[in-house]
Amino acid sequence: MIKSLYLKMVLLFFVAVAIGIGGAIPLTIYLFKDQITQSIQQEYAMRNELISDAFSRLAPGERDTFLKQLSDKQKISLWVHDKNGLRYAYGQTNKSYLTGEDIHSIQNGAEVVRRTSFLPLPTNLQMGFPLQTPDEQLALVIHPEGTNHSQLYMILGVFIAITIAIANTKFILFTSVVVKPLKALTAATRKMAKGDFSIQLQTKNKDELGVLSEQFQQMAFEMSQVEKMRQEFVSNVSHELQTPLASISGFVSILQRGGLEEAEQQRCLNIIRHESMRLSRLSENMLRLTTMDSNHLPFHPSLVRLDSQLRRIVVAAEPQWASKRLNIHLELSKTAIHADEDLLSQVWLNVFSNSIKFTPEGGDIFIELRAGKGEIEVILRDTGIGMVEEDRKRIFERFFMADKSRNREAEGSGLGLAIVKRVVELHGGRVEIDSAPGKGTAVTVFLPAM
Repeated sequence: MIKSLYLKMVLLFFVAVAIGIGGAIPLTIYLFKDQITQSIQQEYAMRNELISDAFSRLAPGERDTFLKQLSDKQKISLWVHDKNGLRYAYGQTNKSYLTGEDIHSIQNGAEVVRRTSFLPLPTNLQMGFPLQTPDEQLALVIHPEGTNHSQLYMILGVFIAITIAIANTKFILFTSVVVKPLKALTAATRKMAKGDFSIQLQTKNKDELGVLSEQFQQMAFEMSQVEKMRQEFVSNVSHELQTPLASISGFVSILQRGGLEEAEQQRCLNIIRHESMRLSRLSENMLRLTTMDSNHLPFHPSLVRLDSQLRRIVVAAEPQWASKRLNIHLELSKTAIHADEDLLSQVWLNVFSNSIKFTPEGGDIFIELRAGKGEIEVILRDTGIGMVEEDRKRIFERFFMADKSRNREAEGSGLGLAIVKRVVELHGGRVEIDSAPGKGTAVTVFLPAM
């Protein structure tokens, strides 16, 4: 990107110089055109008076020699026209740009100036003056063959100064456009350093700076999401810890006051034990997720009979689903997979526990195992309460619970499905959830086949 920016700056420099030259030419011409013309015209008008005075005193035969010497000495081209046409011509310039009508006007007493080029130089002027002799009135045309060096240096100096001024102005304007995204990026980094992630950058340009600005803005957005998740995480952790701690503290205070019957004391102790176990599960899950995120989780893959593992999970959870008189339907083909058996057990246990938890009494839970080309599908579907689309999209977020009231009877912390998703991803798979209110939920786990 630095090389591209350098090339762009070099290109802008040459463009600015070209614009400076293009703008300086007409400005220089405008400044010096009339000034040079008037000064040269006045200078050669005086010479015309000297020539007229000499012509009046010279014999006709001496005039030719006088004009030739004057042309050589003064470095000018001379043409003398009488009424019948050209009489004398001296100097290096052979062509006269004055027309016959111009010559006629000069012979009638007018002064005529013609340019041979748009540049404001003496060599680009041809001037016609009336030349009076004792015999007749002639037309004298003068063309300078050399340039006054002081005038040339002055014109060149002004031209260079104008070029530099225009080029500098344009280059500053161009570079300000190029540097503007960099300044915006610098300001954005300062905002992000202060914790403000509300970054809005110009990303319409398709060059390297435009791509960088777009990626930077995307990074700022993602960091804002991370910050939002961090704040929610802290808030949720505080909530999850505060509730059982407050419950434990309250029942300990009741026990300390004394005077309770044994049954009431036992009830308080059971609640304290229940809340302590909740805290233990929460800290264990948080530790497990942190270990997974740091990529330090022990991962010991081995050959696992997936159908047998799912049956063991169903059998182990029999007290929970049997107490609700749920109907469990299994369709498990013999399937082996290379995976970490303990981690996969956490996946099936968490998903199956959710199905049991949110399926009403007498409902159905279906567990199906399919082995296809390069992929294994495990589908756990229930006839439970389901969830709305907004909750389904956020169901894998840590501490998110579709039950907004956070009913403690559900005994959830909102970490189970986050662990499921992370474990499945560690195995190179993915999780999909299909759910609708009142129509149940289907969780499909895709794992790579052996």
